[in-house]
Amino acid sequence: MELTPRTGPDSQSGDDASSTPRKKRRVSFPALALLVAVVAIGGFVMVQALGSATTFYRNADEAASQRESLGVKRFRLQGTVVPGTVVQTGDGVTFEISYNGVPITIHHVGDPPEMFKENQAVLLEGHFDADGTTTYDSDLMIVKHSEVYKEKQQERLNEAQVNGQIPVTTSRSGS
Repeated sequence: MELTPRTGPDSQSGDDASSTPRKKRRVSFPALALLVAVVAIGGFVMVQALGSATTFYRNADEAASQRESLGVKRFRLQGTVVPGTVVQTGDGVTFEISYNGVPITIHHVGDPPEMFKENQAVLLEGHFDADGTTTYDSDLMIVKHSEVYKEKQQERLNEAQVNGQIPVTTSRSGS
């Protein structure tokens, strides 16, 4: 019995395997379109996730001085609620915050947290109005609410307490 492989023209197929041209596979248009759509959707989701994960924050004084460069980009804003400025609106609340004596008017859409009050340090997420003023449109408000936060963020809270207070020389009309 012969066990050597046949490679010549007298093999079983009768053709030399190296001389037969191979057919090229063509990718169908629907398969290619599906692949492009999956890659595009995956890229969009990744960009959205990374964009929201990199939301940065500014203190009110920094944000006011960087108003032009910030434009209408979304960022977090920190400050202390100015007493006598809180006004309920049909869609939320309007008030002022201050940091290092620099006030910014806030228009918050939605109900503020239950612990929201005057002289309270708040962290807001949103963007400046497109009209060029220093009004900040917010849709997320975070207030300090537990001792755990106080323990973990004591240095930041002390800084906000000292720098966020309104100078005694500042007087507000209507207060």
